[in-house]
Amino acid sequence: MQRPYVIMGGYMSVDGKIAPADRNGLKFTPYLSKVLRERLHQLRASVDAVLIGINTVMAYPSRETPRLTVRLVQGRNPLRVVLDSHARIPLDAAILDVREAPTLIAVSEAAPPERVRALEERGVEVVRCGERRVDIRRLLGLLYERGVRRLLVEGGGEVRWSFLKERLVDELFVWIMPAIWGGASAPTLVEGEGFLTGDEAVHLELVRTEVVDRHVVLEFRVLR
Repeated sequence: MQRPYVIMGGYMSVDGKIAPADRNGLKFTPYLSKVLRERLHQLRASVDAVLIGINTVMAYPSRETPRLTVRLVQGRNPLRVVLDSHARIPLDAAILDVREAPTLIAVSEAAPPERVRALEERGVEVVRCGERRVDIRRLLGLLYERGVRRLLVEGGGEVRWSFLKERLVDELFVWIMPAIWGGASAPTLVEGEGFLTGDEAVHLELVRTEVVDRHVVLEFRVLR
C-alpha cells in the first residue's frame, strides 16, 4: 500500500502525562516554550495533512477545539483530518470552520447518515472507511491518492497507539517539559491496550537530542 510518510509527536511532562488527571482539556500548550510552539506550527506548514482523534476534539469546549492551523509562522495550512468513527464531532467545533483550512472527517460505516449529511452541509469532506471503526490503513491509502505525502499525527493517546500498533509511523518526536503532573488516570502520550512483550514493542533509534528553553527535545527514527 502506498501511504504518506508519517511523523508522530507530542509534548508531555517528565512523568509522561499530556493532560491533568481530570482530562478536562487543559493541555500543556500554555506552558510550552514559545520557540517550540513556533516549531510546531512550522512543522504543520511542512506537511500536507495533520491528524487528530475525536477524543482530543471532545476534550475541549466546541469553540476552543484545536484548530491545527499555521498561525505563529509564515506558511500554508495543511488539510485537517479527524478520526471520528461515529461522527460525534460537535457541529459548532472550531476545527470545522473550512474558511480557515480544509477539513476531512474520517468515519466508519456505522456513522449515522444524518450526522454525515450535517457535516457535508458545512462544507466538510467526509470519507467512510471501516465497518465499526475507521480503518487507518485504508484512510492513509485514500490520503495518498489525494496527494498527501507527509502526514503529522498530533494525537491523542489512543490515536498514537493505533498508528504504532499498525506499524504506520516513520518518525517520532517527544518534547518533555520540566514538570511532573502525576495522576494514575491522567492521559499519557500513548495509550491503548499496549504491547505485552518486548518483541512486540515499537523500537526506535535516537537521531537527535536538544534542550530548548528548559524543554528536552528528542527525535527518533522508527526501526523496522
